[in-house]
Amino acid sequence: MNHESTRRRFVVTVGAGSVGATAGCTGRFSGRNSNATDPDGGEETVDGGNANDRGDDETNDRGDDGTSERGDDATTDSSDESEETEDVPSVDGGAVVFVYDDGPIEDYEQAFPVHQEFDAPASVGIVTEWIGRTDFNDTDWMDDHHLEELAAAGWEISSHTTRHTALSAFELVEDAVEGDTRIYPEQRNHGFHHGHEIEVTDGEESVRRTIVDSDHDDVGVYLEFDDPLETSFRAGEAVERYPADVMHEFLGESKRELERMGFTVDTLLAPYDAVDEWTVEIAREYYDGIANARPGSMFNEPEGFDPLETRRDYFVEFTTPADVEADLDRVAEEEAIGVLGAHTFKAEVTADRIRETLEWVEKRDLEVLTFRDAIRAVDGDRR
Repeated sequence: MNHESTRRRFVVTVGAGSVGATAGCTGRFSGRNSNATDPDGGEETVDGGNANDRGDDETNDRGDDGTSERGDDATTDSSDESEETEDVPSVDGGAVVFVYDDGPIEDYEQAFPVHQEFDAPASVGIVTEWIGRTDFNDTDWMDDHHLEELAAAGWEISSHTTRHTALSAFELVEDAVEGDTRIYPEQRNHGFHHGHEIEVTDGEESVRRTIVDSDHDDVGVYLEFDDPLETSFRAGEAVERYPADVMHEFLGESKRELERMGFTVDTLLAPYDAVDEWTVEIAREYYDGIANARPGSMFNEPEGFDPLETRRDYFVEFTTPADVEADLDRVAEEEAIGVLGAHTFKAEVTADRIRETLEWVEKRDLEVLTFRDAIRAVDGDRR
C-alpha cells in the first residue's frame, strides 16, 4: 500500500484534487534537522519562552487601539478597501512569487537588499517562537523590527507555525503492538518536539500519547511515548499525526502572535513541505493559501488555481541554474505563476544567486508578487 492511499483513507478529504507531501519531499530537509542543533535538542533547551512571550501580553501589541491587524481602525477601513480594489495586481504575462523559509537574519541581510535592487517583494514564513533568537540553529533570527521593515517595503509576513512542526500525518512502517511504547513512522519529524501529544489511528481505533523521546535504532526511526499503547496498529494501515486540537494550537497561535505584532497574516508556509488533507482541513480555517502544499514544481496555472494546493520549488537548493531558467521559460510562455523558495541560511543561497534569479525573472518580464497578492490577482481575474 502506498503512502498517499493510506493517508487519504484516514485523513479528512477536502474536495477534489491531490494535496501531498511524500516521504521523499520531507526527507530533503531531514538532513538539516539531524545536525547537532537538531530541534529535538536545540529547541527543547532554549524554549524558555523568551521569543513567544513577547506577544502574549496584550500591552505589547503594536496597535495603540488594541486591534490585531493594521488597518482595523474604522476611520481607515473605507480608504483601505478602496485602495485594495483599485490596486489588485495582475498575473497577465506570468508572475513569480518568492517565499523564504523560517525567518533567519539572512532574509533581512542578504535577500532583502537584493530584492530592493529590483523593487521586488517577497513572502517570508516566520516561526513565531524563533523571532529574535540569537545563535540558535547556527544563526540569528529576525526580530519584530526586521519584520516591520520588510512589511513596510511590501513584503508579506506568513505563518510557518509556532515551533516549525510538521503538519502532516506519517504512516507506520512497522506494526505497533499493544504494550509498545515505541512506534516507527516513515519520518521522524514529529519527534523533533518532545512533550506534544500525537494520535495513532487506523481510521477505526485511535490512541493519544505524549512524545518523550525520538531517535533511530536497528529497526528505523522511532517515537517514544510516555505510556504504552493499549491498542495494536498494523504497518501500512495506520498513521501518526498531531490531533486536531494540537494542530489548531500550532496554526492558530502562530497567526494570532504575528497579528498581535501588527501584521496581517493570510497565508501559511508548511514546515518540511509536509502537507496532506489533514493539514489543509485545519489550515483553511486560518489561511487563504499554503505556499508549498505541492512541492517539487514551481508551476501553477492561473485557471483553476487553488491557493491551498499551491506548487513551490527551490531556486538554488536541490536544482541547477539551467533547470530554473527552463522553468521560468515555461512560466513566461504559459503566463503561469511560478512559486520559488529558499533557505537563506544555507551556504549555497548567496546574494549573487538570488540576484541572478531576479535577473532571469526581469529578462522574461515576469511580475514579482507576494503570495497574498498572487492569490488576490487570480481572484480578481475570475471576477
